[in-house]
Amino acid sequence: MIFAKVCLALALLIGADAYSSGAPESACKDMIPRHPVEAQKRPAPYKITTSTKVVKAGTPMEVTLSGNSPSDTIRGIMLQARGSDDKPVGTFTVSPNDPLARLMKCDNKGDTITHKKHDAKEDKQTVTFTWTPPATLNDVVKFRGTIALNGAVFWVGVESAPVKVSA
Repeated sequence: MIFAKVCLALALLIGADAYSSGAPESACKDMIPRHPVEAQKRPAPYKITTSTKVVKAGTPMEVTLSGNSPSDTIRGIMLQARGSDDKPVGTFTVSPNDPLARLMKCDNKGDTITHKKHDAKEDKQTVTFTWTPPATLNDVVKFRGTIALNGAVFWVGVESAPVKVSA
């Protein structure tokens, strides 16, 4: 029995570390990390908010992910803006010196943000990114995220309120 528990703990640690440098490309569509455990079923202690509810196409805006309490830190992320066709749209901007996040390409370069390998001291309760919609977009988007407290505790499908993008 103890051997089985040790093996399970080892598998969780190895699996969690497998994506410590960001989401795999296989997660682009469903945003489900390939951790050896399932996503949490209880409501997420995180929210995604935007700097505006209406934005002109081609105009940058801010998107913030935040934990509801100081203990709800962000260890891992995957964030996209999704239009009515449910595909990633627009481009995020992340500083190359950002200790937590990096850009990822799912359909187009910079359409997704994921985490990079970092020390736990770099975990944040709140992170803010800049997103720019395409210059010709005329749609309603929602920001959808997968947010991990750690490798074994994560939530898929955290969404913002809708944002109207007008060309």
